[in-house]
Amino acid sequence: MKKILFLLSCFIFTVILTSTFEAKADTSDYKTFSEVIMTNGKLLENFTEEEMNECLEKVHTFKLYGICVYIENQNVDASYISNTLYSVENTSSTDITYDISVDVEKNNKVSVSASGSLSASLSNGKSNSTKKDIGGKCGIEISQTTTTSTKEKETMKVVVEPNSKMIIYLTGNLSITNGTAAFYNLFIRVYEGGFEIVTLKNQYARIEKAKI
Repeated sequence: MKKILFLLSCFIFTVILTSTFEAKADTSDYKTFSEVIMTNGKLLENFTEEEMNECLEKVHTFKLYGICVYIENQNVDASYISNTLYSVENTSSTDITYDISVDVEKNNKVSVSASGSLSASLSNGKSNSTKKDIGGKCGIEISQTTTTSTKEKETMKVVVEPNSKMIIYLTGNLSITNGTAAFYNLFIRVYEGGFEIVTLKNQYARIEKAKI
């Protein structure tokens, strides 16, 4: 009986010391990131009502047909921090080793979002055409390929020392373009609103440790 208990204890101890974890996050939408830091300008969601109205006035014009675009911020460099993918504390007196698996975005993915009635137009059957038109005015090529997410699984072995904690999150670089747009048909403004085009340039997992 003592031998069985001893073997069982060894098994449990081994499982605790070496564990496998898979960390996943939604990297298909930059709005899920906990922080986006632009070198200048601001995200569309941070525009005040007054600022948005001023930008909308830039696309109020006498146009027969087609889209009119005003760019407030163009190809602004930015970095980001995702939400924490994994967090662990080691309060024991020995090292604990973890095998971590993280899904990382591997292509220059383009995300397009909008506000106002323009947002509704991007969700209908002609959304790809509208996105391409806005992208063209901004000098950004938008296609089905650029908006498709491509992820690769990265694995790493991490050691958490005694009386310390560890977090893992995703970080990387972005390019942000935003402003306002309005579509006209026979001089009638059919829809309008703010738009934002975000290109995810690169992404990688970051590990941080601290004593507790």
